[in-house]
Amino acid sequence: MRIKNIMISACFMFLLVFGLTSCSAKNTENKDDLIITPDMELICEETVSPNKEYAEKEEDIVNYTVEVYQNKDNVILVHSKSNSEFFKPLQYELKLDTNITKEDVDIEWTTLMEKPTPTKEDQLGIAYVSISDNGKLVSKRKISFVNRAIEIVEDTLDKK
Repeated sequence: MRIKNIMISACFMFLLVFGLTSCSAKNTENKDDLIITPDMELICEETVSPNKEYAEKEEDIVNYTVEVYQNKDNVILVHSKSNSEFFKPLQYELKLDTNITKEDVDIEWTTLMEKPTPTKEDQLGIAYVSISDNGKLVSKRKISFVNRAIEIVEDTLDKK
């Protein structure tokens, strides 16, 4: 039990250190990674920066973006991207019977500790994407923008 607590503490400290050091932004957003067809329409897009207030240099600013598209066959595509080294782009599809509007999409941003209000020590890193159809929730998914950082910690702990 003590070893487990130490491992959890080490993981938390690792994430905290990377959060405080801005996670080092990168300019590798690649539009080719986005799988859309020409008939897809952008319904909603939200971008947040977890560290804009704390970054000392412009190039250290990290951005997280969630985009929601829909085509004429009512296939919805949710795509997330970031300029952070610690994020693997994520994309998923839903099939609905009707069109959605921006009002049917809700993106709730939280910190790594699941709090709605970020601080320098606990920055935004999670988006909950909810999609409704005629007021009825049809999908709610969690997107973690620090997934690669967690994998690095896990790999490091596995090697010990």
